[in-house]
Amino acid sequence: MMKILVVEDNEGDYFLVHEYLHESFPNIEITHNALLKEAIGSLQDANFDIILLDLSLPDSNGIDSIVDMIKLAKDIPVIVLTGFGNLQFAIDSLKLGVQDYLLKDDVNPLVLQKSIGYSIERNKIRNSMRISEAKYRYLFDNNPDSIFIFNPTDYTILDANQTAATILGYSDVDFQKMKIWDIYEIENQSEMDLLINQVVNNNSRIQNKILKCKNNKGEVSYIDVALHKINYNEETAILTIGTDVTENMLLEKKLSDERKRKTREIAEAVIVAQERERTEIGLELHDNVNQILAGSMMYLGLLKKELKIESDLYRDIEKLITEAIQEIRTLSHNLIPPSLTELDLSDALDHIISIAKKSTVFEIQKDFYDFNEEVVSIDLRLTIYRIIQEQFNNIFKHAKAKHIFIRLYQEGEKLILTIKDDGIGFDPSSISHGVGLINIQTRASLFNGEMKIISSPGNGTEILVTFQI
Repeated sequence: MMKILVVEDNEGDYFLVHEYLHESFPNIEITHNALLKEAIGSLQDANFDIILLDLSLPDSNGIDSIVDMIKLAKDIPVIVLTGFGNLQFAIDSLKLGVQDYLLKDDVNPLVLQKSIGYSIERNKIRNSMRISEAKYRYLFDNNPDSIFIFNPTDYTILDANQTAATILGYSDVDFQKMKIWDIYEIENQSEMDLLINQVVNNNSRIQNKILKCKNNKGEVSYIDVALHKINYNEETAILTIGTDVTENMLLEKKLSDERKRKTREIAEAVIVAQERERTEIGLELHDNVNQILAGSMMYLGLLKKELKIESDLYRDIEKLITEAIQEIRTLSHNLIPPSLTELDLSDALDHIISIAKKSTVFEIQKDFYDFNEEVVSIDLRLTIYRIIQEQFNNIFKHAKAKHIFIRLYQEGEKLILTIKDDGIGFDPSSISHGVGLINIQTRASLFNGEMKIISSPGNGTEILVTFQI
């Protein structure tokens, strides 16, 4: 009889797991605990074949639950059952020693049966290797996972099990001519050398890493590779057990892409609403408030003429109203972008540069010589316009700069915008980004753009935004 410990505080989730287990295994005994401290008592009173662990318990949560349970379980395999679909967290959980990481929404009787079966078998194999490496051969040949033994000095493959040959489509003769990294792809050789050195120099610790794997047809899968030092033919060697986690990785990628899509939709809606609101406010200022001020100016002139009074007070009032009209006109122009269907982006930017020069003491230069406006959509032009306008505001408020340089140019399939000033600068790692920089980053992300800040105290600031076109 298989004995299973289920640590789950949600009665609804436990009911489903209970039903799935009875459907998959005809002869089982299930113990249910809602708290980690209850599981401690159960583990002291009985032996179990498998533990199903929820990560959100009233008395324990997340990584702490995993660490505590691995210590308590000792040689009993642990499968995480959770609703938390984070790829990096799943990878970290596997590194801590859990046998599998299952999302509750994806669990069904078949998935649960397969996971429990494989987890128990993998656990038996790993325990057997710890007890005696001399017994590895039987486990090696009958393991459902891909197993390789390779030389840690030159990475040549010394042995491979039948599962690896079947899955990858290579023969034993093929393997003898290959190195382990002909099977598993790596991005950084030095990083992998360091990992192998850690395995060789630590007799008891198993190292895990998820790697890309290619079969003889070039098809890619993702394998959770556990590396362990063994004695093979009187020589030090590395044994790898590779568990296929492609389905989990693809699911996590799908979830990540969906989250990015939703985030982009929300950001786009915010930007559209912001542009609409700016336009409405700009029009209201220009067509209504300015008209009221212009009317006030006219009535003031009539009153002055009727009373026939020459006074400095009248002249001051006229000057203040004129300045207010001009300020509102400038503000409304900033709020309402020029029609980029009729006006080149370069000309539109000349407009805001001229306004900036009138109201500040900055020297502003721009270089658009390597920029072909025809390959850029109207929406992207407006985004670039707003990014430059936003950074101008940041510089005016905080930088204390004297010179600003703007460059927009194409480099292959990339469109690169740089805005550089010679102001006081700041440390980007120690200061949280304000609303202005967040707005720039949000606008850039709508067009798959990336923003980089180059700055340090006393050395000015450069904003680098790169778009794929």
